[in-house]
Amino acid sequence: MSFPKDINSKKFSYYLKKVCNLLIIFFLVYACKKHEYQPKNSVHNKTEHQKFVGKEACIECHKSEYDSWNGSHHQQAMKIADSTTVLGDFNNKTFEHKGVKNTFFKQGDDFYVNTADKNGDYHDYKIVYTFGVTPLQQYIVKFPNGAYQCLITAWDTEKGLWFHLQPNLELAHDEWINWTGGAMRWNTACADCHSTNLDKNFNSNTDTFNTTFSEINVSCEACHGTASNHVSFYKNNNNKDSVPPKLYMSKSLASKSLVEKCARCHSRRGQITKKFNYEGHFLDHYNPSLLIDPIYELDGQIKDEDYVYGSFMQSKMYQNNVACVDCHDAHSLKLKKTGNSLCLSCHEPKYDSKSHHYHEVNTEGSQCINCHMTGKIYMGNDFRRDHSFRVPRPDQSVKYGTPNACNGCHKDKSPEWASEFINSKYGAKRPDHFSNYLLDGYNGNHEALYSLASQNKFPEIARATALYQYTNYALTDKEIHDIRKFLKDPSILVRKEAVRSFEKIRGQNYHADIEPLLKDSIRLVRISAVKYFNSIAADMTGNKHFKKAEKEYLEELDMNTDFASGQHQIAVYNEMKGRTDLAIKAYKKSLEIDNRYNISRMNLALLVYKQGDIQEAKNLYLKVIELEPDYGNSYYMLGLLFNEIGDTKNALKYLDEACNKEPVNIRAFYNYALKLQAEGLNKKSIEIINRALVIFPENENLLYVKLIGEINLKQHIKAYNTCSKLIQLVPNNANYKQILESLKTP
Repeated sequence: MSFPKDINSKKFSYYLKKVCNLLIIFFLVYACKKHEYQPKNSVHNKTEHQKFVGKEACIECHKSEYDSWNGSHHQQAMKIADSTTVLGDFNNKTFEHKGVKNTFFKQGDDFYVNTADKNGDYHDYKIVYTFGVTPLQQYIVKFPNGAYQCLITAWDTEKGLWFHLQPNLELAHDEWINWTGGAMRWNTACADCHSTNLDKNFNSNTDTFNTTFSEINVSCEACHGTASNHVSFYKNNNNKDSVPPKLYMSKSLASKSLVEKCARCHSRRGQITKKFNYEGHFLDHYNPSLLIDPIYELDGQIKDEDYVYGSFMQSKMYQNNVACVDCHDAHSLKLKKTGNSLCLSCHEPKYDSKSHHYHEVNTEGSQCINCHMTGKIYMGNDFRRDHSFRVPRPDQSVKYGTPNACNGCHKDKSPEWASEFINSKYGAKRPDHFSNYLLDGYNGNHEALYSLASQNKFPEIARATALYQYTNYALTDKEIHDIRKFLKDPSILVRKEAVRSFEKIRGQNYHADIEPLLKDSIRLVRISAVKYFNSIAADMTGNKHFKKAEKEYLEELDMNTDFASGQHQIAVYNEMKGRTDLAIKAYKKSLEIDNRYNISRMNLALLVYKQGDIQEAKNLYLKVIELEPDYGNSYYMLGLLFNEIGDTKNALKYLDEACNKEPVNIRAFYNYALKLQAEGLNKKSIEIINRALVIFPENENLLYVKLIGEINLKQHIKAYNTCSKLIQLVPNNANYKQILESLKTP
């Protein structure tokens, strides 16, 4: 039993799963450097002749659009706090939540809150900005380092009361998700989508922000791009036959291109460029989340906040070129029609009848959106609907436990009842939907995932998700070889995930297959290729395409140095490059940013262990256990550590614990059984292996350990049967054949 070289957990830490309003999907790296990490200038610089001119330059020609936009959620995304914008009750109003008291009051014309800081001490904070308008309004205060923090208490504009945004969480004062932490920092988590021409400008050396914007809210150029050339053309050009300069977003855009541009803000994504420059594809700037837990249900339905894009990409509407503006007014953001009449703009009238939906007309049950756009409440009171527009599948609820629209309303009924009703009215056959493959794949059908990834008829985000999950399994050499075809897939997300697959498995023999992707047309794919070559320690000296893509890789990192995940990936990259001291420094920086970011703590523990600091490694693992007592991998790693230093009692204790925690770790069972056998506890060893075989019934390593235990106990018949099964799994294994022959002899 050896101490593993790295950690490859399939489970994000418990703490990360609590974060609801944070873009947690970051796949960052650090570029090759000889010395200390220094932030770089943005690769994207605005050309001299293209400038932001402000909404005032647009009003003269676009008065009706301006009037429609004025008062919209975009227009009210952020404002200076004053008597005309603040909606909350600041008349010495007190709101207390789980022992934290918040007092809202005024001093002259200014608005204040008295609340606890990250140490639990109370201070007065001036409200600088309002954030949003309905159904809730948040409030922002300024900190000395240029950071602006959003309060975690907000004003319910519909009910007229104060409430807590995370009422179900027990928050320590210094947590990342609490109001003084990065999750509630405007510069880090909100600003890019709530203002126009945003520059975060974070200096990682001084931990200070110098964030700027040209307009405080989501104004004309936030969507349409820099308009100086556009305005100049119409003011100064008298040639009616000349072609006006194109805006970033215009009426002539194809539907999918329009959706892609809205996705910049209406998606759950990580940012890979330091500043959005209104050039290129959405995936040249952002890395959207796949359909993975805890953001999505296992079938792709919404779970955590997904900001619409990831859901809409799953829909038939998206595949059939329906765009956001087909339902929503582009400037007011309001729906173009109300009720079922909006859906009937495209769909046949027969769908708005009792013979289709089997509910009384003009009831909640008869509304299309209640069956095909189920919703959830986020941020305490903000109800948002799933934009995947799916058919209710109570049959999947019966089989897999996923939610469905029918039982969302009929809470007193069972999924079996709902499934039987659907079958009686619509027949038992369901369409060939990607969720069937995803759910089968999650439940052990490995080939279902490969099949989904291979079928172009399905949404690319579902195909990429299937490939992601497929390569989380142990793959045979043939299976690894077969996924090469996805490197040339027309889908950007599938290509990117194919490269990432080879990075995960550290495939050394695919250099020639992946090298062309260093010059892929999309930045996200190019960066993934760089990460692959770094993961296998390839010598890319002299490869100009690698060098260019690696600069883009650096920019991704620079953009996210104010995240714990960003510092974590700096550390990972430095480990790959053998710069242990810088890796340790970055892991520690990650934990300074978020002391509960246990992914960094786990990796740091392993790194300091390799350096011989056994006590520090133990302390780090024990801290993870303290913060996440149900997280199994920390117990597993601690068990291996104690085994390495010869502490058998504690090795057995923690390996045993690891076998009773989540996530299920096959290596924990395997190593625990080996350790038990080494101590002569063969009967206990077989009991542990049998528990594991219920979950992994055809695992060769588990069966072999069981075989050795049965031989040690002289259980010849059982050993013979176990060995026979091993030969069925691996028919050409000479060792197994030899053991079987020896077991035939009395």
